Amino acid sequence: TFRNDEIILTLANEISSVIRQDAKVHVAPLVARNGAGPGELACGVFETQEAEAIAIAEYFAPKWFSSERAGQPENKRSSFAVLARTRTQIPEIELALRSANIPVEVLGVGGLIHVAEVADVISLLRIVTDPESGAALMRHLTGPRLNLGAADIAALGRYSRSLSDKSRENSKTFIAKIAAGNPLQEEADDQFSGSIIESLDEIAEADKGAFTQIGYTRLTNFAADLRRLRSRAGGPLVDLICEIEDYLALDVEVLLRDGTQNGRRHLDRFIDEAAKFARGGGTVSEFLTWLDVASDEEGGLKSGAPEIRRDVVQILTVHNAKGAEWDVVAVPGLAKEIFPNKGKERDSWLSNEKHIPFPLRGDNHELPSIDISQCTSNTEVSKKLKEFEGECDKQKLTEEIRLGYVAVTRARTHLICTTSRWRDRKTALDPSALYASVLEVAKNHGGIILSEYELEDGAVNPKLENPKSEMWPRDPLGIRRKEFDEANALVRQSAPHDLAHAEEADDQSWIRDAHALINEMKTSKERASVFLPPRLSVSTLVALSENPEELALSIRRPMPRPQDEYSRRGTVFHLWVERYFGQATLFDEDDLDPIDQLEPDQTLEALKASWLSSEWGTRHPHAVEVPFETIIAGVLVRGRIDAVYKNGDHYEVIDWKTGSKKLGESAAIQLAMYRLAWAKLEGVDVTKVSAGFHYVPTGITDRPSDLQSEQDLIDLVEKH
Repeated sequence: TFRNDEIILTLANEISSVIRQDAKVHVAPLVARNGAGPGELACGVFETQEAEAIAIAEYFAPKWFSSERAGQPENKRSSFAVLARTRTQIPEIELALRSANIPVEVLGVGGLIHVAEVADVISLLRIVTDPESGAALMRHLTGPRLNLGAADIAALGRYSRSLSDKSRENSKTFIAKIAAGNPLQEEADDQFSGSIIESLDEIAEADKGAFTQIGYTRLTNFAADLRRLRSRAGGPLVDLICEIEDYLALDVEVLLRDGTQNGRRHLDRFIDEAAKFARGGGTVSEFLTWLDVASDEEGGLKSGAPEIRRDVVQILTVHNAKGAEWDVVAVPGLAKEIFPNKGKERDSWLSNEKHIPFPLRGDNHELPSIDISQCTSNTEVSKKLKEFEGECDKQKLTEEIRLGYVAVTRARTHLICTTSRWRDRKTALDPSALYASVLEVAKNHGGIILSEYELEDGAVNPKLENPKSEMWPRDPLGIRRKEFDEANALVRQSAPHDLAHAEEADDQSWIRDAHALINEMKTSKERASVFLPPRLSVSTLVALSENPEELALSIRRPMPRPQDEYSRRGTVFHLWVERYFGQATLFDEDDLDPIDQLEPDQTLEALKASWLSSEWGTRHPHAVEVPFETIIAGVLVRGRIDAVYKNGDHYEVIDWKTGSKKLGESAAIQLAMYRLAWAKLEGVDVTKVSAGFHYVPTGITDRPSDLQSEQDLIDLVEKH
């Protein structure tokens, strides 16, 4: 191999020796490249996961902050990674690295959702969309934004229960009236409420005396913010996430914590994942369900090889590390049942329905098989099944060893492998067979043994014996509170500055920052002006009439228009009509009609048959797919007319609609524009041109009689 140094290859060969012995074909051990360095292997057994994480940070720190590394160009600096077998190991290691002032990036959706700032966003998403997300609400109520104490949370709980009790009383009256033949008209869902989130909607009616003054103020303000965020829930997913990020002031927080280069990396990656999901048409609730699946799927969702960065330590699962390599790698958690991972379920397709039957898989020749055709009794069948389950367990262990092989071979020059005796359980865990291989190679080939913690008789888990305690409500500033208060008092006591020119460079910098902040605040309060582009499509003209505010947002922040199978099928139908008349043309995406949505139950063949049986199927058009450009109030409007029929000196413009739902009044602007455009193209008076929508599925042709005139269209454009 041309990747790993010598001691790392020795460990890889030691781990793979068991697999190579059982392999059906001969696999030679790995051989180091010419000029490979000796490499460095460190290992250790520690008391707790916290001690293990701190040891990894202490091993990384001198290598990360070395003067030799700092003197190299950024793209030549050594890269670092932590490869965890399970995502539950990630938060402790992330905390230890941050405490050592080492920047961190957590990769993979499953790990990303546990990063503090991303978890805060997800909590707000749940609160906005699900009134039963009490756990998410508690995270926010006790978080740095609201930071409520026990008294106010208890008062909110009592108020929520009082609303629930009142609702139950109402429901008893409701049931009694039904029995008496006089039911109320309200929906049943309106009769049963009582979640703590729903109680916030009525917090203004609560007894103020039950809360502290500051607590009640924070709750009422949060209730107003929650209503505002809910109003955005029906819009684009990414926009809602950005609103939540702005509400939580996360942008400022992460930039202060990690700096401008790396501060936003987790938020930006989360927004990227949300944008990818939204492009498929998913809702906020579906996105949250997808995140739950990503969290539960221990191996992580399928993804490509990670992009290696040299400005952060990347933390990810071993599964997600395949295909990548780093200079310095840590592999924690080499304990029995953790790595190799025992798992919660067996990998047998006979007892676990998640697995595809082995005979149907392409790699079935490598998997255990079972044959009960020769069994003559239930006892023999049971014996065969037991043997098969044992072979499946052995196969799973083999896959875990292969995963361990993948983990250690991700390191080029430095590798640290660790484990801890105590984790989140009452019983201690011994080091695993993988760690035994690491220890043997370290002892025999000059590796570094950092710790060999041994259990004492009668030892108990320190986490259970001395559980960690914290003050609550928690002060987000912690030990920095005194320094913050002193700085705040100094600012308040200082005389205002006129922000005029200063001699000192530092003062000039502060003045520029102050002006920038003031301008930013002014801009945020001003309503931005959005101007119509000089070139519009007809559908944009319809949007201008229907919802000018939404159109302004789309112009200011254009987004790609999603194309699903139904809209594509509608496009194919229009092409078929062209070819049917033998007048095929070329047109681009701007000419397609975005307000014409094909319904899911309509197939292309059904549309063809319906159209052929209509009055238009037997008539020959005067023209089809006619492109046009015309000026309305100084703006160029372009579009394409589906079909024009001539009757004497009169023309009728027809637009095909592949949906059966009748369009609203604003859509008639499309016909008015088509009618005007054809009149100008043909050089006839607009009164000699009529227009209509033909709804293909129903065979109905709608001919509005009060289409807008040219002056009406000019007024529409000039108005905005």
